Amino acid sequence: MNIQAYIESGILEEYVLGTVSPQEKQEVECMSHIYPEIKEELLRTESALEEYALKHQATPPPSLKESIFAQMSFDAAAEEDTKSEEPTDEKIVSLADGTAVVQPADTDARVIDNAFDRVETKEVTPFWSKLAVAAAVLLAVFAGWSAMQMTDLKSANNKMAAEVQSMQADMAGIRSQAEYNQALATLFRSPSYKHVHLAGLPKSPESAVSAFWNTATNEVLIDVQNLPAAPQGKQYQLWSIVDGKPVDIGMIDNAFTGKVLKMKNTKAGSAAFAITLEKEGGNPTPTMEEMYVMGKVV
Repeated sequence: MNIQAYIESGILEEYVLGTVSPQEKQEVECMSHIYPEIKEELLRTESALEEYALKHQATPPPSLKESIFAQMSFDAAAEEDTKSEEPTDEKIVSLADGTAVVQPADTDARVIDNAFDRVETKEVTPFWSKLAVAAAVLLAVFAGWSAMQMTDLKSANNKMAAEVQSMQADMAGIRSQAEYNQALATLFRSPSYKHVHLAGLPKSPESAVSAFWNTATNEVLIDVQNLPAAPQGKQYQLWSIVDGKPVDIGMIDNAFTGKVLKMKNTKAGSAAFAITLEKEGGNPTPTMEEMYVMGKVV
């Protein structure tokens, strides 16, 4: 398995952000147990995201609590409790055995056998129940504020994920540069390839290109060290000189910087290589006044 490719796929960042599917989550956890490199990268990514979240966290503004309590009034609740304690119109009724009980004024007096077992209750809404309602309101407001904070955190996480992807792209660029340098070093050292230096002509004295010709297979590779950018509608074309005649061996990609380009195969007996600037798509014969570089096979 290509561990580095798996790490660079971005699945570890998605795992930490919680955006992977259950199957992908199980896969990441399994791979982290099997491969120490994946586990180390996963821990590093978690640490980076946690550090970012802590760096950008925000606390509730101090004025939030005061503004909520300022909108609540407990005076009304206290007044209701006071009113509930005010006396009502009642009358005392004497029983046959000499005892007395309290009855409402608008009811008829009745003799109750179990007068001493009767308990009179009054239903009063407790003050603390009203306080509990106020607390619930406060909790709901705080929950709403927390939801907003979570949205901000998610946005920050998305920004962090974008930055991680940008870092990965930068790392990919560094790896591409390293691969390019390695490819050039291999070509220069390989006995199978003949190196031909194409120097700048009066049209462009500072231009320089290296051609690598495999004399056994006639494969041709080039590395553009310096060429002016091709104008709109124009493109560079590579030629080999065989028996005094130019042979087309391909159009050069306009995005030639930092690349080893594979061209068409040449013919046996190539004596030189040259590059001219032609119309986009190329010409069957080179435009001599637009020749930029040339090099003889030694």
